Amino acid sequence: MKVSYKDMELYAITDNRWLNGRKLSEVVEDILNNGATFLQLRDKEATHEELVAEAKELKVIAAKYKVPFVVNDDVLAAKEADADGVHIGQSDTAYEEARKILGPDKIIGMTAKTVEQAQMAEKLGADYIGTGAVFHTSTKTDAKDMKLKTLVTVADSVDMPVVAIGGITYDNMDKVKDTGVSGIAVVSALFGADNPGAATRKMKEKCDKIFNYNPRNIIFDMDGTLLDSMPYWRHLAREYALSHVESLPDDFDSMTYTMDMVECGKYFQDVLGINVPYDKMQEEILGIMGEHYKNDIPMKPGMRRLLITEKANGSTMSIFTNSDIKCAQDAMERLGLSDCFRFMTTSYIIGINKKYPESYIKVCDMMGCNPCDIYIYEDVLHGVENGKAAGCKVIAVYDEDSKDHWEIIKNTADDVIDIQQREES
Repeated sequence: MKVSYKDMELYAITDNRWLNGRKLSEVVEDILNNGATFLQLRDKEATHEELVAEAKELKVIAAKYKVPFVVNDDVLAAKEADADGVHIGQSDTAYEEARKILGPDKIIGMTAKTVEQAQMAEKLGADYIGTGAVFHTSTKTDAKDMKLKTLVTVADSVDMPVVAIGGITYDNMDKVKDTGVSGIAVVSALFGADNPGAATRKMKEKCDKIFNYNPRNIIFDMDGTLLDSMPYWRHLAREYALSHVESLPDDFDSMTYTMDMVECGKYFQDVLGINVPYDKMQEEILGIMGEHYKNDIPMKPGMRRLLITEKANGSTMSIFTNSDIKCAQDAMERLGLSDCFRFMTTSYIIGINKKYPESYIKVCDMMGCNPCDIYIYEDVLHGVENGKAAGCKVIAVYDEDSKDHWEIIKNTADDVIDIQQREES
């Protein structure tokens, strides 16, 4: 990979309209010196010759700070200036032609506003994509705001660095958190600032918190957190029970919601009177669900990107689930994510239910870490509460099945992932 996910963290795009008499090279140096991680020269008013001259000057500054440097649109200018590469839009030079001109070692970034465009860019061999406009921008007056859910979907569709662009400022940049983008591309928030260096430093400090490229120790719950599997489990309990009894108690859903398979089997036997040996019952249930894990249960929005980014960061990750271990293994293998995890384990394997903090402490021991050094991603209230009680930092992932507890969950967890709420705020 010619560019890393971290290279996208604070991507600066030049705009001479904001210089107010200052030299472009001086402003660029100020911005790079204060933490920008990528530089694009964009000057729509310059002739080809002027663009080459600007690029040659900025290339030296970017090299000084070890920051990748690309030219917008003009592939020949990028080649003549020996820039690190070029960024091309959907209506600019075709990728194949740009690669032919620049050769295999140069960076080619592409604009992609849809899943189809993003996947095509990846298939062609682009090194990163820029997507947006996320917010209204004066730079491109014809650009429409991209919904954050769309941003998540586009980022989720590829395994490459993705940078969000369009109207991003210090005040609104928090909203792209947890969308799966690798960073933000900024124009006026840096080049239009009274003090570009100070503005860059301030934004970089916030970027470090939003994107967090430091390696972490993480325990992931699977159902409702990594995978959108809870609707499958909910339907399965009803389907299996109704195959044996004519009707269900009014509180069936609330009673079975937090039960693991052992508890659910006992409930079927003791409360519903289903006269099937537990081993046989478990085999039938796992057989049905196993096919779903193996074939079609999708990931929660943004979680694929999170795993890929954390893997690139060097994070140590594990799965701790109430489901059968084979379900976890089959799902992650199907999704191509098995190698993200040091291990996968279940409450059955460790012998302690997730309703007890000791279960999380035991998994922390398996990871070789103190609980205070571990992040837990969970979607249900008892998981959040017991992860906190174990001494871990807990990040709650919104799941529809936990909506009745969401306010308590938010107040208990250290942080939350809830794209819908952020988009509506």
